[in-house]
Amino acid sequence: MSYLPCELHCHTVHSDGDFQVKELQEAAKQDHLALIALTDHNTVSGHSELDEEIVPFIKGIEWTTYFGHMLVLGAKEFIDWRNAKPDNIDEKIKEIKSKGGIVGVAHPYQIGSPVCTGGRWEFRVKDWRNIDYMEIWHEDLTSLSSENKKSLELWTSLLDKGYKIAAAYGRDWHRPETSGHYGCTYIDIEGETTSEQAIRGIRMGKTVVSSGAKFFFRLHRHGNTYMIGDTVRKGNYTFSFFTDLHSRKKDAGEEAITYKTIKVVTNGSKTVLETRYNERHVMLRLEKGHWYRAELWGSVDGENMPLAITSPIYCE
Repeated sequence: MSYLPCELHCHTVHSDGDFQVKELQEAAKQDHLALIALTDHNTVSGHSELDEEIVPFIKGIEWTTYFGHMLVLGAKEFIDWRNAKPDNIDEKIKEIKSKGGIVGVAHPYQIGSPVCTGGRWEFRVKDWRNIDYMEIWHEDLTSLSSENKKSLELWTSLLDKGYKIAAAYGRDWHRPETSGHYGCTYIDIEGETTSEQAIRGIRMGKTVVSSGAKFFFRLHRHGNTYMIGDTVRKGNYTFSFFTDLHSRKKDAGEEAITYKTIKVVTNGSKTVLETRYNERHVMLRLEKGHWYRAELWGSVDGENMPLAITSPIYCE
C-alpha cells in the first residue's frame, strides 16, 4: 500500500494549455507528483510525445461537449465523443468500458455558458454504477468554493443511493501558475507506478483528495485489515489513521492553515465520530447499508473546512 500524489486532469498546447507535453511532465516532476494523466480536450494527439523517463502517465482525453466534460482514462482505442448526448451517455460509457477505459465526471458544477460552455454536468446518467470517479474538488483551493461544495453534495447523494464512486481532485492544469494553493489526488498504487496500477486504484475506489497532507485510514477486526474502497460486514472496527501534514507542505499557499480534527462521516454527511487531528486509533461500530469516509478538518485563514477527504469503505 502506497498512497502517491497524482494529477488526473492536465492540458497542453494540443488543446487549450500553454505547456508542451514534456514541459508539463517536467513541471509535474518538479512538483514531486508520482503520476499525471494527459487529458487534452477532445484529442489524443499529445500522447505520442509523452516520455515515461520524465514522469509516469496515463493516456487520457477530456470529452468536451455542450452537456458536460467527462474524463476518459486508459481506453485502448479512440471512442468518438462527437455524438455524445444527454440521453445516450450510458451507451457511450459502456463503449469506453469495453475498450478498457475508466470514466470520471469533471467539475460537475463549473460555471457554464458564457464562461465555459458545456462545463457544467448535464448528462442524464441512468446507471451511475458505470461512473468510476468524480472531481469533488477542482482548481485553486484557496477557499472552498460553492462549486466544490455542490460537487461534494452530489457525490455524497450518490453514495447514499448505493453507488461506489471514487473521489478525485482536478487541478485542471493548463499552465505554470506563480501563486495559488493546489491539491492532488492520492491513489493507492501497488508495486510499480504505472498507468495500469493507477487505474486499478481508481477503479477500486482507493483514492483521497487533499489540499496537501497525506491522509488515509485502515480498518482492523478479528486479525483482518481492510482498506479504503473495500466492503466489510457490520460490527465493531478499529480505525487506524495515517496523517502526514508535511507530505506536500511546500505546495501550500500563503494562507494560515491550522489542522484541528478528524471526522468519520457516513450517509447523509452525518458525522459519527470526531477526534483530534493526530489521533491514531479509534473504535467504531459500522452499520449495514452505510458507507464511511474520513475527513481531515482544519481552518484556512480562520474558515473551517475539510482539508482532505477519503473515498469510502462500505458496509453491506
